[in-house]
Amino acid sequence: MQKLKWRVILLSFILISAGVIFLYSSSGIYSEMVFGDSFYYLKRQLLFIFLGLIAAIVAYKVDLNKVASHSRGLLFFGLAILLSVLFFGIRAGGAKRWFRLGGFGVQPIEFVRIIYIVYLAAFLERRRYLYKNFSRVCFPVYSITAILMLLLILQPDFGNAIFIALISISLLYFTGIPFKFLFYTLIGIIPFISIAFWKLPYLKLRVLGFLSPWRHSESIGFQLIQSFIAIGSGRLFGHGLGLSRQKLFYLPQAHNDFIFSIVAEELGFLGAFSLLLVYIFLIWNFISILSRIEGLFKRLLLTGLIISFSYQIVINVGVCLGLLPTKGLPLPFISYGGSSMIANMILIGLILNIAKRGGSLSE
Repeated sequence: MQKLKWRVILLSFILISAGVIFLYSSSGIYSEMVFGDSFYYLKRQLLFIFLGLIAAIVAYKVDLNKVASHSRGLLFFGLAILLSVLFFGIRAGGAKRWFRLGGFGVQPIEFVRIIYIVYLAAFLERRRYLYKNFSRVCFPVYSITAILMLLLILQPDFGNAIFIALISISLLYFTGIPFKFLFYTLIGIIPFISIAFWKLPYLKLRVLGFLSPWRHSESIGFQLIQSFIAIGSGRLFGHGLGLSRQKLFYLPQAHNDFIFSIVAEELGFLGAFSLLLVYIFLIWNFISILSRIEGLFKRLLLTGLIISFSYQIVINVGVCLGLLPTKGLPLPFISYGGSSMIANMILIGLILNIAKRGGSLSE
């Protein structure tokens, strides 16, 4: 188990270090033009990493049994934060998803997602003998999920609303809930998605930009086309680190949601694939830790954290490759963003905590 923990730390360090390099490469020129300081985003990201390290240490040292016993209170706190951002948050890009603290924006859903996973794990552990009872297990989970999704849609943040639903359904599946319960859930989601598309016109535009980007190359398909150009022009070996052309004000959010496209352009297929391999090795080590953990709460918590971390990577890369509709979800440890960086470092701290306190089977 000790070797697994050190491998998790090493792989996380590699990703964070790579993120610092790619962030400067993708944002330096933009920062110089907009802020007069090519290190503007880099300096802020280094501060986020420092704060994330402190948060990870706290997460590593916290008593998980106490966390489980206070999971309901944590959930109500998370719901209160999501509600308050609707009234006191700042509006950017037509959405209220952030608080302004000093000169920084904080996106609460990044932290509420972890709180929700903690709550789900504790709840499912308490109801472990009732998994075949829909009204005692699935219904309460779906009710809380619906409340979270509603608060997110009001921001609006449909992407994270669907992300929360995916985490709920996935964790229930891995828990062993009868498959028919999950099937009923998928049927029940269809009217919800239909209403969302009716009430939120921007969703239609995102789907149109995803399905037919070349027909809307000057508007809703522009960002995806620029991502295609970046990835395609990188070919096998790329143009070289720092030599991206799409970051020169062609590809919007080049240092954030579409930073993977810049990696592929500068380092080519081999570089982008190597980055994905690091993620795969890290997740494999998460799963190896899971196979050695005793205690249902810790196993469920770790499963939920693995699901959340993995989905972030799949969704971000899928969007850059045009396999999924555009969704503003950062690439863990690589994209610019304080909330994402700190939340993912908390996730790593919790996983190491589980490995430390969860008890292990024979090596």
